[in-house]
This record gives sequence, C-alpha cells and structure tokens, in this order.
Amino acid sequence: MKSLQNYRTEKGYTQAYMAKKLGVSIAAYNLYENGGRKIPRKAAFKIMEILEIENIEEIFLPSSFTLSENTK
Repeated sequence: MKSLQNYRTEKGYTQAYMAKKLGVSIAAYNLYENGGRKIPRKAAFKIMEILEIENIEEIFLPSSFTLSENTK
C-alpha cells in the first residue's frame, strides 16, 4: 500500500500545494501525511480527488489492518 506522501510526490505536489488546496496550514497537512492527526472525512475525499485516488482503501486503511472472513 502506498503512503499519502508517495501519492503526493508521484504527482509532483508539495505539502504547501496540498495544504492550500485543502484550506489547511502546511503544519496540519504534514500531520495528516505523517499520521499525527486524523484526517476529517471531507478532507479525505478532497485528497482522493486531488491525487486521483479511486479507492479509499488504497490509502486510508491502517497498515496493520487486514481484511479477513468472519470465523464464527
């Protein structure tokens, strides 16, 4: 799974650019990217739009999260 930073740098965008598009400070965006702050739902969907990410699970599932079948 790629990180938010990977998607951003592949597009050639800076943290300052992303922060401006989201209407947040660069420090706030940095915290989003580094896991220091939860990303609000509206911002998550805006990030997906800016970075052209189609599937939310590609980026916003925790790295320790795994999908498994219920074993009841």
